[in-house]
Amino acid sequence: MSDPALAEELAGLLEAGRGGEAAARALAGAADERTWVRDRALAALPRLRHARLLLPALEAALRDGGDAGRRNAARSILAALAAPGALAGALRALDRLVRHDADPDVRLLAASALGESANPAARGGLEAALGDADANVAAAAADALGSLRDPRSVEALAAVAGGGDPWRALAAVFALGRIGAARALPALAAATADPLLAGAAVEAIGELGEPAGLDALRGPAFADDAELRRAALAAAAGLLPGAPPPLPEWLREAARADADALAARFSGGAPADERAAVLLGVAGTEEAAALLADALGDSERGPAAAGALGLLPSDVALAVLLPRIEAADAGAREELLAALPPLPDRAAAARVAALLDDADPEVRATVAEALGRAAPAAEVRALLGEALAEPGRRAGAALALGRLPGGACQLLVPLLNDPSAETRHAAAEGIARCPGDAVAAAVAAALARETDPAAIRALAAALAVTGGAAAVAPLALLARGTDAGARFAAVRALGRTGAAEALEVLLQVLGSGDDPGLEAAALHALGELGDPRAAEAVAARIDGDHRDLRRVAAIALRKIAPAGAEERLVRALADADWRLRLAAARTLERVHAPGAEPALRAAAEHDADPLVRRAAVRALAAHTAAG
Repeated sequence: MSDPALAEELAGLLEAGRGGEAAARALAGAADERTWVRDRALAALPRLRHARLLLPALEAALRDGGDAGRRNAARSILAALAAPGALAGALRALDRLVRHDADPDVRLLAASALGESANPAARGGLEAALGDADANVAAAAADALGSLRDPRSVEALAAVAGGGDPWRALAAVFALGRIGAARALPALAAATADPLLAGAAVEAIGELGEPAGLDALRGPAFADDAELRRAALAAAAGLLPGAPPPLPEWLREAARADADALAARFSGGAPADERAAVLLGVAGTEEAAALLADALGDSERGPAAAGALGLLPSDVALAVLLPRIEAADAGAREELLAALPPLPDRAAAARVAALLDDADPEVRATVAEALGRAAPAAEVRALLGEALAEPGRRAGAALALGRLPGGACQLLVPLLNDPSAETRHAAAEGIARCPGDAVAAAVAAALARETDPAAIRALAAALAVTGGAAAVAPLALLARGTDAGARFAAVRALGRTGAAEALEVLLQVLGSGDDPGLEAAALHALGELGDPRAAEAVAARIDGDHRDLRRVAAIALRKIAPAGAEERLVRALADADWRLRLAAARTLERVHAPGAEPALRAAAEHDADPLVRRAAVRALAAHTAAG
């Protein structure tokens, strides 16, 4: 935030041509010990008319070797003036100083100011300064290029990193890490072989965040220097989330060699050391696995441990987790089940399937997920078929059958008649994956006789994806019923049928006016249906009185994309409700509406809400791309 009084004072001095006095006042503000005073002084300067009159005095202050505070203040002011869109003359002055000034201290300060300016146009002068006769100036130029984060500087910095001068090379390596461009990786990998640069290169590779950098960390991970080994492992832990499987065996070996130190780091102190947890998972020993598994209930270490367990070798994870699952209470059991790798064989799957009758529904759901991920050799389908014969495990078995790849229609359809509402619900959810012709009639019949609200919702959703046009009549009947939950489920399902026959039913619901929640569901369903014939009815709701319905209508229009809605969407961009303005801007990104461009430009520049401004910018870009 700028200081209006200071800005007014400086403007008056500059208007009178008293650039030296204005510079002295600006330097005093920029050198003030109070941060807020310095910040306000620097913020006020770039917007001043005649700011160019400050430059001679600022350059003189930059040369004042007797007053370090004044020199640094001049550097900060020149950086602010050289920022993008500020004073081009300041950028030219700094470029001249960094290239040609006889005083190395001035060249160094000019390089720092160019980095602080955040101006991409400063790159040329800074790259030239990488070859400065003074190593300190060259290092300052490298640091400034790192601050600019311009990938075009990678080649120049890479040349310096491999140039043999340790001080320059070190600064270049750090800068390459800050820039974060993937093409910096070869230069950083080469730098890991230099004992003087290896630590900085490893840190930069981690900062780069490029999974391909893992291979470059192999040498440092086995270095004699313990600190370098730890840094390499920490960098590798940061790269692993984006790396494709399998884990490199060398990384497991390096982590095992450091397992005791990793265990101490993970177990001690707060907050939990997440990278130590990852590396314990990488180490993959039973001791590391046990430490991670036993930390799951810990609020500090549990989240880090849960992620790391997924890195264990499958046999180690099963050996450690299965006994703990069988002995754990419900809370810990759910987390342990979620950490299981794909079950490899029938014996492991049977131990998990034994928990299908667990009293906790969350545990049963997690058991179903674990069985659904099992390997074909685990023969899960046969195990679940056997579990269906036991009433206590039947609901859990139905839940698991619904998660099997390819579905389990023949086993699930009979369960729609089960005495247990929970089993019927689970079966209906699983049936949504079955081919339509095979099960649609059975689902429609089950829906007609079902009384359980949760099962009704699941059956309606299943009928939408299995029945197509044939699903419209039974869903319409449900939508016209008296049960509010069933009506809502039927309306949402009608939108998913993709059937033209659903349009009339949804328009009737939309026009009923008796339940705003149901009307919102109908608007959403009409958007999913995507039938252009609904455009006028949906667009009309944008002009209505109900705030939420107006917003849902604007969203629904994205898929219908009618040209006739343009006028209403433009009006919505000026609405007092930011949520409606946001929905309208996002819809206009997908609707070809050239007449909306002036309103979008206004929203992009002046809307009070940053989300609306960004959405309007994207919409304008989409219109430009569409021609």
